[in-house]
Amino acid sequence: MAKLTPIQTNFTGGEISPKLQGRVDLDKYVSSLKRAENFVFFPHGGITKRSGTKYVASVKNSAHNTRLIPFIFSTVQAYVVEFGNQYVRFFKDEGQVVSSGSPYEIATPYSHDEVFDLQFTQSADVLYLFHPNYQTRKLSRTSHTSWTLTTLVNTDGPYMSLNTTATTMTPAAKSGVSVVITASAVTGINANQGFLTTDVGRVIRLQHGTKQGFGTITARTNSTTVNVTIDPAFEFDATTATSDWRLGAWSDTTGWPSTGGFFEERFFAANTSTQPNTVFSSVSSDFETFSPTNTNSEVLDDSALTFTLASDQVNAIRWLYGSKNLELGTSDGPFLMSSGRDDLALTPTNVKVVRETTDGCASAKPVGASKATVFIDRSRLKLRELAYSIEQDGFTTPDLTIIAEHILAGFVQELAYTRTPDRLMWARLADGGLRCLTYEREQDVIAWGRHVIAGNNAKVKSIASIPSADESEDQLYMVVERTINGATVKYVEFLERLFSQDRGDTLNDSYFVDSGLGYSGSSITTVTGLNHLEGETVACIVNGTTHPNRTVSSGQIVLDRGATTLQVGLPYTAKIVTLDPEVQTEEGTSQGKMRRIERLTFRLVDTFGLKVGTSEANLENVL
Repeated sequence: MAKLTPIQTNFTGGEISPKLQGRVDLDKYVSSLKRAENFVFFPHGGITKRSGTKYVASVKNSAHNTRLIPFIFSTVQAYVVEFGNQYVRFFKDEGQVVSSGSPYEIATPYSHDEVFDLQFTQSADVLYLFHPNYQTRKLSRTSHTSWTLTTLVNTDGPYMSLNTTATTMTPAAKSGVSVVITASAVTGINANQGFLTTDVGRVIRLQHGTKQGFGTITARTNSTTVNVTIDPAFEFDATTATSDWRLGAWSDTTGWPSTGGFFEERFFAANTSTQPNTVFSSVSSDFETFSPTNTNSEVLDDSALTFTLASDQVNAIRWLYGSKNLELGTSDGPFLMSSGRDDLALTPTNVKVVRETTDGCASAKPVGASKATVFIDRSRLKLRELAYSIEQDGFTTPDLTIIAEHILAGFVQELAYTRTPDRLMWARLADGGLRCLTYEREQDVIAWGRHVIAGNNAKVKSIASIPSADESEDQLYMVVERTINGATVKYVEFLERLFSQDRGDTLNDSYFVDSGLGYSGSSITTVTGLNHLEGETVACIVNGTTHPNRTVSSGQIVLDRGATTLQVGLPYTAKIVTLDPEVQTEEGTSQGKMRRIERLTFRLVDTFGLKVGTSEANLENVL
């Protein structure tokens, strides 16, 4: 056979499925890999070893579930919030926020078993938190060590449907505190059970003639009698019986919203236990008021709206995302809500809701990436992008794992997106695996790789991304569980920035250890402060060069030589396995034929170590 010189010019196909490794006819075959571990794919075509993770702090209790949620008020005021068992702690500028020498924290009602059921959305310096069992909360910041968690007190709604039974409501007074309201029967109230103790805190609206008034239930006497505090701006018009009444949609009786978002200056929330396929909005520019009409029963353009999805199935709304339309991710596919016209704002009288596809959505929060919304498929084995297609003249949900269907086999639980310096979509799996997708749709770069965090029994338990302190990149934070010195621990860590000589990085800046710490200063040989790696064998990068591994004892190690710059942490490797090259010869395909490789040529940038071989057990040093 004649000599042939096949070339792989790029790796923009990423790791592909074992089921496709015989598909040499695919265009993506020549740019793909059999396996890619701890490498990041550049949209330009090359690859680089991922940076290591830097240790920040231990979580409060490693025996409990711990979740990270981003809080981004601005690029210079970005935090990662640690949610644990009825508390939150805070991280900023690559460190933990402390007060009087201790981690600053505030209390929450959420147990560690509930933190992964939380959904969130943010407006300015307020983070709204949703859980079906709790009244919506607002996490607000006034300074690094001044945070508050309060309940969202929804005013005048939202409401369930208007009463259609013969049951009447009679208020004892038009206004005031603790006004008694008496129902003529239990029919139509809480599925004919009448008032319940869980109705305390629920709003109620009465109409006499054309006048509307509302109040909040403050006490329940029995199934037909409650006490109400009446809003002074919406007093009742009479003290006579009326059958025109409606009860609030949110309460401990009916459940609380599971998800929410913002769109066109309105606050939206959706999916209570009794109305899983209903979306509720506030009035325009007032996020806590949900008046469906004014006091004269008139529906105005800025009035609140309530809309229930009408389809052949009960489509539980699992997430909301505000884009050009309000996107509703449901169990049976995404819907789009809008006015139907680009030049008209959404109002209660022009709501248009269209289902785009039948690809169901998981409950996890989606990610806005470029002009698409990326979400986890209902199976949790795929990522899909909701994006407009000119060819289809509508929105489609293509599968982002179509050529790497194996990559998410551990079931996706969370997504995080780092937009700069490259667009990387991070996916945390239920089994603790971490996957990364280089996502540059405009350049047709959809490249998957797997990332294995160093340590015994290491698992990634939560991820979140925020801008770095200098705004040069987005940083991925994670909770990593490992076995350290015989005990299971969980640490908050973040991924260091990629090494780049283009940005002036030198070997002293290289950071290729996990759960590591760095040092820069006068020469030292004894390194302390490594208690979090007690008993572990650690790698050392001393003055930009490798150093024999050490074992941490009493929180310290001793070096062979002095270090003015140092990185110490758990070692990890990055490796790729290439596909069988396909070359067409006079005899046809090269697959299945005897081949002898005489020479390999590599084109490298910023590379200081490389091993190559026919198997992982048979590698030769190239650099």
